[in-house]
Amino acid sequence: MLQKRQIDSIIDILKRDSKRVLKMRVPSFPNPYYCSFLLRDVKWFNTWASSGSTYRRRSDHTRNVYCDIRVGSYRYDQVTEGGLFDNDDERDSYNHVTVPIDDIDYSGLRMALWRLSESKFREACADYSDRRAASLSTIDSNRRFQSFVKSPAIRSVRYARPETIDEDKWVRFCKRTSKYISQLKQVSGNYVEFDVSQSSSVFVSTEGSIIVQHQRLFSLVIHMRKLTKEGAQVEQDLVLNCGSLKDLPNPKLLRKLIHQKYDQLVDLINARKLHSFSGPILLYPKPAGLLFHEAIGHRLEGSRLLSQGEGQTFKGHIGKRVISSDVSIRDNPNMKRWRGQRCIGAYDYDDEGTPAGDALLIEDGVLRGFLTTRSAIAKKAHVSNGHARNRKFQRPISRMGVTIIESSSRLTLDEMKEQLLEEIRAQNKPFGMIVYESSGGETETASYDFQAFAGQISYATIVYPNGKEEPVKGVDFVGTPLQALGNVVAVGGTPELDNSYCGAESGFVPVTTISPAILLRNLELQAKDEELYTPNILSRPRI
Repeated sequence: MLQKRQIDSIIDILKRDSKRVLKMRVPSFPNPYYCSFLLRDVKWFNTWASSGSTYRRRSDHTRNVYCDIRVGSYRYDQVTEGGLFDNDDERDSYNHVTVPIDDIDYSGLRMALWRLSESKFREACADYSDRRAASLSTIDSNRRFQSFVKSPAIRSVRYARPETIDEDKWVRFCKRTSKYISQLKQVSGNYVEFDVSQSSSVFVSTEGSIIVQHQRLFSLVIHMRKLTKEGAQVEQDLVLNCGSLKDLPNPKLLRKLIHQKYDQLVDLINARKLHSFSGPILLYPKPAGLLFHEAIGHRLEGSRLLSQGEGQTFKGHIGKRVISSDVSIRDNPNMKRWRGQRCIGAYDYDDEGTPAGDALLIEDGVLRGFLTTRSAIAKKAHVSNGHARNRKFQRPISRMGVTIIESSSRLTLDEMKEQLLEEIRAQNKPFGMIVYESSGGETETASYDFQAFAGQISYATIVYPNGKEEPVKGVDFVGTPLQALGNVVAVGGTPELDNSYCGAESGFVPVTTISPAILLRNLELQAKDEELYTPNILSRPRI
């Protein structure tokens, strides 16, 4: 993380160079009216081991700058489609995003900012001309909205110290743990990976804002797999993302978690394989959070309302019921901790320099609002709720931060299982399903494709009407948002926190989801995309 002396020097340079940008002039082209620099300084360490041997040990120190130059006016500038497609890594400006890490001589930084600014200005002018030209043949539905809402100057400069990382210790840990896992009888392959990123960001704009923030991200991934006789790879992952080394489990608890994953792996090796299913499903808290994130979260990103290429599922639904149950959803990046756990999706200011706001999205099943940036999605009185985020060179768009799903329900998981059994009997189904764990998801929001979402199931059971459970494998859940949300029949009273990462047009960003379990009257499952491998010819060597 940057020290006070470094931060102060970088701020002075960014202030001076952002003001220089506003002096650029090209005859017959619009002038720049706004410039901001977002410099990120990142120190990173990663080690990766398998079967007791280290495959990778790497540390790095990088610096990159996102430069936002806008031409024209706050009312009308070059940004179109909500900025969703301002992420082309083949543009010239991409070649100038990485800047020097030298803190003795800043001449290189000044040169890098000059090249980046020059390139971004040329691109902005070209985009402005393209937007004007396009309006001759197509209607610009966003013309009535303000392109960029002016913001008051903010000064928030904070200093922080990085956590000390004993790299040798973590290399030994990954080696030792991966060897221990490789000795488990049913494991044919494994790896253990530790990753840490500690960064400082410095935001400076010509509106007078100066914002300095810091972020620590730690990740521990423990993977184990088994190649079955049928040629299928059965896998289990223990993924721990957190904001401090203190949040990682102690050795005793970690070993317990590893053995829970191993037991699940053993269950799945001989588990019944499903190819499809449609019926009542109980999603435990983390899979439930994934469903909300994919089915509704991305569709409440306000930037998508500005793109004609988006399906805009919930456009015009303000004040209408969109979830059958009385569920409330909000996104509050100011929530740094929840019940003692750090939320890695939290932040104080977004990547456009706007204070993070507590955005009420759904109240008792009724749509109340969207995640917004400084690009207006309404004709009047647009105020950003501070959800513009990006990873590196992409334009910040509205993204989730700390998403909280709430309900007045106080149902326990045992009570929800009883309701699941009742639903199975009422529908006269041979069985229902409980999804205990999921490993990721995706959704399609573009108008040219199906409005659908999917979630990858990593551990689930089928449940017979008598309550008996049987592990199953081979399927993932899929659905369309309105149909799935309309099938929520019960919500649990015991939420859980899930720290993870979300990928979208503006890159991968850390997110936190806090969700209870949910029971759905019906959800469809489809077969996993699976490739079969021939069994090993040689027996595994002893280690």
